[in-house]
Amino acid sequence: MIPIALLTCVGFTIYKKRREPSRPLWSAVLMSLFPAYLFSLIGLTLFSRMIGDAYYILFYHQMPWPEGEGGYRWLSLIYDFKLDFFLDFSAENLGNIFLFLPFGILYPLFRPGSTWQRTFALGVLTSLVIENIQPLMDRSFDINDIVLNTIGVAVSTVVFFSLRRFLGRKDDKN
Repeated sequence: MIPIALLTCVGFTIYKKRREPSRPLWSAVLMSLFPAYLFSLIGLTLFSRMIGDAYYILFYHQMPWPEGEGGYRWLSLIYDFKLDFFLDFSAENLGNIFLFLPFGILYPLFRPGSTWQRTFALGVLTSLVIENIQPLMDRSFDINDIVLNTIGVAVSTVVFFSLRRFLGRKDDKN
């Protein structure tokens, strides 16, 4: 996902600088981190197998599966509504939290006027949309992922807006 994220970041930075020439470069780069993160998130959660196969073909010049086999299946339609992540907390569970930690920081940098409520709601909505699309891409819907993604968004949103408020007050005193 790194090449996709880098291309998105560079492309959006160029777009922002052309649209707003007076904007400092560092500001355009900061704003471009959110689209880069979002493209990476979507690629990682929905298209990871296809992207992995494309890299395999690119580097090894052959299909990643034997002749006559492979391909893609669609519509797994597996739905898991059993909330049980706390019974056996694994690295995958921690990964689901980490996956959405950047959202609460990068979205307000992308949309400077965003409130903590809007940032949190949009993060949860993004998790819900991704999780609902996954069964169409031969992956499964898992309620645990939504809860863990929400925890990641909540933590980063609280940290970002608390720091912004704290640092804003400090600037007001000077």
